[in-house]
Amino acid sequence: MTHIISAFPGLGKTTIFTLNKDTIFDREFNESRSIRGMSSDEQILFFQHCADMVQLQKNTGYYDYLFITDHPALVERLKTNSMTHIYPNVFQAEVMSEYKQRLIKRSDLEWYERVMLPKISHLKTHIQKLYDCDYDVRLTDLEHRYIEDVFEFNAQTTLPKA
Repeated sequence: MTHIISAFPGLGKTTIFTLNKDTIFDREFNESRSIRGMSSDEQILFFQHCADMVQLQKNTGYYDYLFITDHPALVERLKTNSMTHIYPNVFQAEVMSEYKQRLIKRSDLEWYERVMLPKISHLKTHIQKLYDCDYDVRLTDLEHRYIEDVFEFNAQTTLPKA
């Protein structure tokens, strides 16, 4: 059975995928760029098609894990309890400060301000909605910064720190 993991940028999706290309699929939609210039109706259609694609891949059961974006417009369309949501702990300032520095180093300040600041501004509310729906939510912290630190993969999965 394929398990969906929705995770915030910079938490290690691509790194784990690179080590496990036969058993993990990193479903990239580049949604922040993909929806530029789209009307609201077109954005709704775009995210519905993305959700349909994720659901189709999940239903095949071929991969152990599907990594997807955390974008609420996609996550809300999947509405599944068989998904894990992973975020940096936005409720702890020191975690978010370290996370910000790591992302700026990985990408750059312009990308962080353009893409991440709007996402982070709504993150507490989004996480609370997920909690209210009793979804599986995991938060990273200073000692557990990456997906593999807060989620237990199956024994066949190669992890970066192994």
